Amino acid sequence: MKLFRRPDPTPLSEQPDCHEVARVLQSFLDGELGPQDAEHVAAHLAACEHCDLESRTVDAVREAIREQRPDLDIDSLTRLEAFVDNLADGSGSTD
Repeated sequence: MKLFRRPDPTPLSEQPDCHEVARVLQSFLDGELGPQDAEHVAAHLAACEHCDLESRTVDAVREAIREQRPDLDIDSLTRLEAFVDNLADGSGSTD
């Protein structure tokens, strides 16, 4: 299972802040970022305990879904992605 998401085309800064990392976290976890952006995200995760925890949490939730619900439909995946994106941007709403 993969969250169906296209990478954000906006390039990351050389030292991305937490907001920039949150914006591309799913794409990073899916291996969809280019090598340079992936390197910048990995460096940030290594230095930022908060973002590293968020990354490990998102990855663990996705792995649990893969194991428990391999048949999960695309609409459910889309809602899950929207929920995670809203958490990342701080809006807290899925509308």
